[in-house]
Amino acid sequence: MHHLRPPRIGWAVALLSLAFCSPGTAQSTQNPLRLKPDHSTAAVADLDRAVRWYQDMLGFKVVNRGERPNGVRFADLEIPGYGIGLVQNPGASSQPAAGRSGWIHIVFSVPDPARAFATLKAKGAEVSTRGNPPPAQIATFLLHDSEGNEIEIVQEH
Repeated sequence: MHHLRPPRIGWAVALLSLAFCSPGTAQSTQNPLRLKPDHSTAAVADLDRAVRWYQDMLGFKVVNRGERPNGVRFADLEIPGYGIGLVQNPGASSQPAAGRSGWIHIVFSVPDPARAFATLKAKGAEVSTRGNPPPAQIATFLLHDSEGNEIEIVQEH
C-alpha cells in the first residue's frame, strides 16, 4: 500500500527546488555581487584623435565631454551596454605612447569575428590575427586604438 504525501509537502518541495536550483540562484553564488560590465577608462595622449577613432572604428557615440578644473580633458563614449572613458592629462604628449597602454587590453565579443575583422581592416584599422592568419577562420583578433591601447575581438559564446 502506498502512502501519499499531503499535497502541501509536494508544493513545498517544488518551491524549495525552484528557490535553490534555479539559474538565478546559481548565478548569484557564482557572481554574488551581480557585477555587470559598465565601462573602462584609458589615459590618452590626444583626446580628439582618440574620440574620432572610437567613433569611426567601433561606432561609439560621445555622451559627455569636458574639462575639469585641474585641466584634465575627458570624453565619455558608449555603445549599448558598455562605455569607454577617455582622459587626457594636462601636458600629455600628442604622440601615442610606444609600448604603453592605459589597460592591458579590453575584449569585445561579436557574432562573426571574420566579418568584424574585414570591416575594421576596410576602415583602415591595423588588425592582426591570433593563431592562424587569414583566410583561415578568424575566431579572435587584435587591434590598437589611436593611442596604442590594445583591443581584442573574440567569438561570441
